[in-house]
Amino acid sequence: MDRQLRLAAIGVMFLLPLAGVVIAEEASLGSVRTGIFGLEAQGRRFVYVFDRSASMGEPAGRPLEAAKDELLRSVESLEEVQQFYILFYNDRQLLFSPSGLRGRLVFATEQNRQAARRFVEAVRADGGTRHAEAIAAAFRLQPDVVFLLTDAEVKDDLTADELKRLLRQSGRARCMIVQFGKADAASPRLAELAAATGGRYTLLDVPVADSARP
Repeated sequence: MDRQLRLAAIGVMFLLPLAGVVIAEEASLGSVRTGIFGLEAQGRRFVYVFDRSASMGEPAGRPLEAAKDELLRSVESLEEVQQFYILFYNDRQLLFSPSGLRGRLVFATEQNRQAARRFVEAVRADGGTRHAEAIAAAFRLQPDVVFLLTDAEVKDDLTADELKRLLRQSGRARCMIVQFGKADAASPRLAELAAATGGRYTLLDVPVADSARP
């Protein structure tokens, strides 16, 4: 028994210098790098929070179609060991719920990716824009990364109180935020949310090219 204890102790002493390496390797297992419109992040658990307000339907539905294309391309890049969830919002939330799994991350199996495509393709633009509740719903799923896309105007930006509340709720999630619009349409508090969570914010011209989705 004493010999076994000594061997166990030696084993622990041998592993201690490598503990940081072992932990780092475990943290990276099953992770993948994906993104939307050039904003990429590494992780295993992804939530897509996409604006579907009426303005996303103009001109000719192209902003929403471009957003859908990017979302589906990102989901298709995931492997079965990664998890994802999709939430479209205007002044209310439209939740992805394959097989009745509402409000739960799902693995990126072929079946769930096909369900995601059907869900996304059925989304239509309508209504106003309320960011805070949709972002809070994403944080409750405890993802590694939240991809947020919106074309909202400055008047629709988060309030100071909403930003503070969301930062308390954000956990380890990084917010990667794409906003369609010109420079004067930037939303400072959305940009601050991205920066404060270790993510990124970018402002893009509204896409006008025809949808490239096959």
